Amino acid sequence: MGKSYHVELIEALRDPQEAAEYLDAAFEDDDPEAFQMALKQVAEAQAVTSQLIEKVKFSQDDTNHKVSRQPHSDLYQINSFLHTLGFRLAVQRC
Repeated sequence: MGKSYHVELIEALRDPQEAAEYLDAAFEDDDPEAFQMALKQVAEAQAVTSQLIEKVKFSQDDTNHKVSRQPHSDLYQINSFLHTLGFRLAVQRC
């Protein structure tokens, strides 16, 4: 019997280049929940503690509420988390 999809995904995401491409693809989907899941999976692959993972909560409703109170706070929170994982946000021309 083969490995489960999740186990294979986590193994693949241990490769930093693979993880970066996975995060980039999830971000391009414009689905905050999908991106949050991708972050959690990369964090799991990188053996980051669950306490750190719990710091990154940005559901659509929560994000909209926070943005109305503190513009850009979620962006900096995500950037900080990405730095913890060894990645950074980048802006590219389309």
